[in-house]
Amino acid sequence: MYTAVVIGATGAGNYGHDLDLAWQLVPEVDVVAVADVDKESARAKADELGAPQAFGDYREALSSVQPDFVNICNRQPDVHAEMIHAAIEAGAKGIYCEKPLVRTPAEADAVIAAASRSHTKIQVAHTWRIDPAVILMREMIRGGEVGRVVAVHATGKNDDRRGGAEDLWVLGVHLMDLMRQVAGDPRQMSGAVFQSGRPVGLPDVHEGNERIGLIAGDQLFATYIFEHGVVGTISSVRTGPGMHRAFGIEVVGTEGIISMRSHGKRGRELLINRRPGDDPGVDSTWEAVAVPDLDAAAIGDTEGTAHELQLLQTSMTLDLLHAVEEGRRPVCDAIDGRWTVEMVLAVHEAGLTQQTVRFPLQVRDNPYAARRQMALADV
Repeated sequence: MYTAVVIGATGAGNYGHDLDLAWQLVPEVDVVAVADVDKESARAKADELGAPQAFGDYREALSSVQPDFVNICNRQPDVHAEMIHAAIEAGAKGIYCEKPLVRTPAEADAVIAAASRSHTKIQVAHTWRIDPAVILMREMIRGGEVGRVVAVHATGKNDDRRGGAEDLWVLGVHLMDLMRQVAGDPRQMSGAVFQSGRPVGLPDVHEGNERIGLIAGDQLFATYIFEHGVVGTISSVRTGPGMHRAFGIEVVGTEGIISMRSHGKRGRELLINRRPGDDPGVDSTWEAVAVPDLDAAAIGDTEGTAHELQLLQTSMTLDLLHAVEEGRRPVCDAIDGRWTVEMVLAVHEAGLTQQTVRFPLQVRDNPYAARRQMALADV
């Protein structure tokens, strides 16, 4: 039997996307404590999860319990690095962390180094990795259904609240991770970031919502060159509803196109076009692909009462548990999480410098913070 501590912040974003529920269907792991921004909030969540202990300070929880697993549920990535280090110091075997992993490549470097020294496994909550639609899409690509992959095009949510830089951090990281699954690691990228139709500059820089760090821009477009010559693009612009493609990705091959789009309550829709050269007309050449449901019973939901998001989170923690026991990498580890952080910040680096950026990034801090420091040094 293993023990787990759940860390959240109900006063600042709840417990991520149900990361607090990720062990509830796993009999091998007992959630023994909850830590929150105050003990009252922690006690309420502990009662909900059946945990005997509640703490108003996560460090006290970790030092008192010394759990095998730690769930870092905070949506705000500014605290992720310090929480991961504290969990490692407390002897955690596995850590499940909400995305994005951290805010900068430098923070990711330090986290990865610490986890390597302690042999701690880190899983990042990019749940698309085990989503049936994504798994099926990867299988179709590997099976040659669209021929050789030549391009990947991703579109952000493009809403009037987050469109642009915030969209890239909050939801775009899922697209970044998905592009890597399809196209391999990026080698270089170029991009443009705009504010109200003009290139961003340091006066446009501000602290992003959900404590994601310094950001700028309400419109952005980036082009990545991946392994084997695959070209990838991602775009996001702040605009009204229904003005842009739905959040998702298209994979272009030499013999067809696969599209995966998220349509809110309708879930992820998978389509394939085997004749993309045909002109648009009344008769669509797009074919719907049947996506299997999650196997709830295999995940531990024998009564069929858990919702999809809890099942996805449980699948990720089960994989983390098995990675610890088998001594292997989890399905989405801290190295994968670092890649998404670098791909996001590369967009801003390219937007500021208007130059091609190569990976790994030479600037390991937030590029806006680094440029501010340089500007101050020149005064």
